[in-house]
Amino acid sequence: AVVSTQSTGREVAGLRADISGSITEKEEKKEEKEEKEEKVLKGIKHSTSEDDEDDEEFHIALESIPSQSNLSAALLEDIACTDTRCESELMELCRSVDEKHDVLKVTEQGCEQSLEQLRLLNSTRPDTPQIMWRLVRIMFEEAKHNTRAGLDAKTELLAALEIAKEAVDISDSNSKCHLWYAILLGDTCKYDDTKVKLTKGMEFDKHVRISLDLDPHNSTALHLLGRYCYEVAGIKWWEAKIAATLFGAVPQSTYDEALQHFLAADELNSEWVENSLFIVKCLLALGRGKEGKVWLARIKGAEKELAAQVEELKRKL
Repeated sequence: AVVSTQSTGREVAGLRADISGSITEKEEKKEEKEEKEEKVLKGIKHSTSEDDEDDEEFHIALESIPSQSNLSAALLEDIACTDTRCESELMELCRSVDEKHDVLKVTEQGCEQSLEQLRLLNSTRPDTPQIMWRLVRIMFEEAKHNTRAGLDAKTELLAALEIAKEAVDISDSNSKCHLWYAILLGDTCKYDDTKVKLTKGMEFDKHVRISLDLDPHNSTALHLLGRYCYEVAGIKWWEAKIAATLFGAVPQSTYDEALQHFLAADELNSEWVENSLFIVKCLLALGRGKEGKVWLARIKGAEKELAAQVEELKRKL
C-alpha cells in the first residue's frame, strides 16, 4: 500500500509538473504574441525568420512612365482656366512642354532644361494646375536620374509631392493632377514607417480611381490601380494588422483583379515594359507560369532597372 501511495504521489507530481509546464509555455506564447502585436501597432516589423526579414513592405513606385507624346490630343480636357481668354495661350504652352517631354526626360541636362522652364512658368502663372502637374512630372524624372547616379532624391520627391497635393486642392476635376499626386504618394512611401505607408496606400487608391473616373482611357492610371491591387493581394499579416487598427478593415484584393487592370492598360499601351512585367508577376502568383513565359517572351528592350526583373522572372518561370 505504501509503494502504491508513493507511486500515485509521483504520478500526481508528474502531472502537476506537466500542467505547470504547459501553463508556463502558454503564458510565454501569450507574452510573445502580445509583444509582437505591440511592435506591429508601432509600425515595426517583427519577424522570426530570415525570409520574413527580406520581405518588402507595402510600396508602389514606378520605374518608368509611358510616352507622354499623346497628351496633347486631350489638352482641351486638361485646360480649365476660369478666365477663358487664357485658354489658348495656356494650351500652346502645355502642348510645347508635352511635345518636348519624351526627349528631354532622357538626359539629366534635358530634365534640368525642362525643369527650369516649368519652374519659371509656375512662378509667372501661380496656382495653375495644368502647369503644376507637369512640373511634378519632370521633378519625378529628375529624381530618377539622381537615384541612378547614387544621389539622394528624397528632398525633390517630397517637394514634388507637396506641389502635387496643392494642384489637387486647386482643381479636383483634373485627372492628371490626381494621377501625379498618386504617383508621388507611391514613390515617397519608401521614406515612411508602415503606418504612413498604408495610409498613403489608401490615398493612392482613392486618387487613382478619381483619375480613372475623369479619364477612363489612361493606361498609367489603370496600371497604378493594378499595382495597388497587386500590393494588397500580397499584404503581410503585420501590415494587415496595422491596416485593421488604422481603418477598421483590411484592404481586399486579388492577383486576378490586379491582372485585369494590367491587361486593360496593355490594351491601351502594349509597348509598356513595366506593365508587361506585372502581368507576368500576376500570372506567376496565380500559378499560370506557362502563360507568363509567353508574356515574358514579348518583352523587348527593357531598360537597366527593368532588365534585372526580366532575368529574375525568367529564373522563376
